[in-house]
Amino acid sequence: MRRYFLIGLIILLVGGIYLTDFFISKQRYFDENLSLKQENENLKAQMQMLQSLMPRVEGLVSNYLTVGVFSTYPFNIKNQITVNAGENQGIKKMMTATVGENLLLGQVINVFPGYSVIETIFDPNFQLSVRVGEAQINGLFQGGNEPKMTLIEKSKPIKVGDVVYVASQEFPYGLKIGEVNEIKESTAGVFKEATLTMPFNINELREINIIIK
Repeated sequence: MRRYFLIGLIILLVGGIYLTDFFISKQRYFDENLSLKQENENLKAQMQMLQSLMPRVEGLVSNYLTVGVFSTYPFNIKNQITVNAGENQGIKKMMTATVGENLLLGQVINVFPGYSVIETIFDPNFQLSVRVGEAQINGLFQGGNEPKMTLIEKSKPIKVGDVVYVASQEFPYGLKIGEVNEIKESTAGVFKEATLTMPFNINELREINIIIK
């Protein structure tokens, strides 16, 4: 009798362990499935964002001239750079300068037969209308040694890492400027402003692009 009792007890224990593992596995599968669904929704949202951005990024730099950057060593000059192309190569004032194909660097301000001068986004006088993040929130870009985005409505949601891009008629729409680094209230307290992380070091540039209109 005792033997049967022990056998029954063992069966109950084994059954309990099996059922416990079954429910744990089922819960784990449910959690993993939920996580996958959330990731899928995030990916869909990102795809929708990219699709909404397509009109502004497609063909931005379909026609550009790659030029060399003259050295300013040992001087750490960031607000202006000089490049080895000018009127003879088709460069004109107000043309847009980029790093790679989609990072705004600045604008041509002086042109000579064999070289040109570019005012960069690090110049304190460099300002333009911009937008930030998926919600495309308006703001004003202010250049300088520490570029920032100002005049952001206090109620608008922005976060660290949001991309800031060009929304001014003077430049191709959608060129990237930088990413939000730190958010704080302006002195007046009516708006927010954000310091930006720039995606390149101007002193390390050897070649840039000039968009030929």
